[in-house]
Amino acid sequence: MIELFLSILLLSYYIFASGNLFILFIFKKNNFSFELAEYGFLGIIFLTILTYIIHFFLPLNQINNFILFLIILILGTILNFNKLWNLIKSNLIFLIFSFFIVVLMSIKFKVNEDYGYYHLPYIVNLISEKVIFGLANLQVNFAWNSSWLNFSSILYLPVLELKGVLLSNSILTIYVFIFLLNEIIKPKNVGKLSFFYLLFLSTYIFIKFARISEHGFDFPANFFLLISFYYLLKIHEIENEIEIKKNFILLLFFSIYCVTIKLSTFISPFIFLVAVILLIKKKIKINFLSKSLSISFFLFLLWTTQQFIYSGCFISFFDFTCFKNLPWYVQDITFSVSDATGAVNKSFNEYKGYLSKEEYIENFNWIGTWFNRNKIELSEHLISILFPIILLIILSYFNGSNKNLVFSKNVKHDKLYYILIFSISILGLAIWFIKSPVIRFGVPYIYIFIFLIFYYFLISKLIKQRLNYFPIYIILIVSLSFNMIKNFNRSIKVDKLEYWPEILNVKYSSNIIDDMQINFPNEKNDNYHKKKYCWSIPFICHMNAGNNLKFQRKNNYLIISKKFN
Repeated sequence: MIELFLSILLLSYYIFASGNLFILFIFKKNNFSFELAEYGFLGIIFLTILTYIIHFFLPLNQINNFILFLIILILGTILNFNKLWNLIKSNLIFLIFSFFIVVLMSIKFKVNEDYGYYHLPYIVNLISEKVIFGLANLQVNFAWNSSWLNFSSILYLPVLELKGVLLSNSILTIYVFIFLLNEIIKPKNVGKLSFFYLLFLSTYIFIKFARISEHGFDFPANFFLLISFYYLLKIHEIENEIEIKKNFILLLFFSIYCVTIKLSTFISPFIFLVAVILLIKKKIKINFLSKSLSISFFLFLLWTTQQFIYSGCFISFFDFTCFKNLPWYVQDITFSVSDATGAVNKSFNEYKGYLSKEEYIENFNWIGTWFNRNKIELSEHLISILFPIILLIILSYFNGSNKNLVFSKNVKHDKLYYILIFSISILGLAIWFIKSPVIRFGVPYIYIFIFLIFYYFLISKLIKQRLNYFPIYIILIVSLSFNMIKNFNRSIKVDKLEYWPEILNVKYSSNIIDDMQINFPNEKNDNYHKKKYCWSIPFICHMNAGNNLKFQRKNNYLIISKKFN
């Protein structure tokens, strides 16, 4: 238990120190004032960029990661120390509270269902070998690389080993909780659209995402998209030019980052474009963006370059980005990734009828099967979103206090603005539902759409004159209590000798192919499907024992390609 506690504490500070260095480098000449949680978010992005750069030349093993860890910890602490200490002191209550909840959430959580399938095997590749050409020939899932898995790999440190990798979502969640609570209590935010947006986003996260096991890397992608939308709302509401510029830069970084984590956050470029329109309407020159745009583009370039090295395509979902004459090009990769995410995401595996896969996905034939497959999960999300909203409306309606909140009157009700944000919501929801209606992919679109509908037709009209802090505190207390009770009940059932999440120990065998040892799962007496995955089997692991694959080294880089008879 102490090891888990200290690991989360140390890694949280590591992220904080990384954010300090990033802010000093990017914003040294600006007068921006960042919150503690924003240091954490920017620290994650900074470390992600470093992982891409380092991995082109070196594996992200314990030695290389530890050297980087020491450099950042030392420089990130001694530079701007007084500012850092004051930030910690001013956020100490939220910091301790968030830390306590996240430690509870992290005690022996169950890893995501895809963790042993391709998340952990992908990380094992990163920590064992520098960038591998044709990595997606090992497994098609490796074609859509995720920045979150790159970031997680940097936490592979001495002593912690793979345990550190498991804590990436826990570290993010600490900063998420600090951010949400800190933004909600700011007096200048109260009563605005962005206030209610973040209030109900907070209760939604506290209730529905109470366990780290429910996160995967969908949660980081969705969260960065959702706060990008929050900063868009803030840009419209405030008049201070320095604050507008700071919020715009954060929106830029977060909207780019979420796409590199997961392409299901495809709507983020539209959020950025609306933010640009707001800047133009406010007559703010965009020359302050040069450095931030360059770094954002650099991150996107690193991400697409890594995908190109892995599969021969800059973005494997789009055939026109592929170079099919490359020796490591993954044959029919665009079809493979579309097939792996198309009919499957529309619950074809649950379908019992006579339609072919192609016929099933046409003309919305899939909706009935999809709904039966997802109705429980969808209802859980809807209840988690709607319950706090309805509770606030009821409490406000029956509340007899005369100390009502003062709603901001300096925010202009711009029809174009409301049309744009509703359009983002509807567009995102429609594309998600038509193309890939996995519930966890649609979390941001479902939340934004429901919130905007309820805000526009109910919250802003029915309770505007009756709302005070009492019902707000109640819904926050209820949602946080639910989170803590759920995790406390789970934690007391855990074996006291083991607090870390379980990674399946899979038996494996080996083949020698092209003078290289190829490992593969070999659980002869266990038909449990997860025992067929690579999990943490040593590099190189291939679930099909390396059959039909060719392995070679050129200029000290490993190239994996298909064998053709």
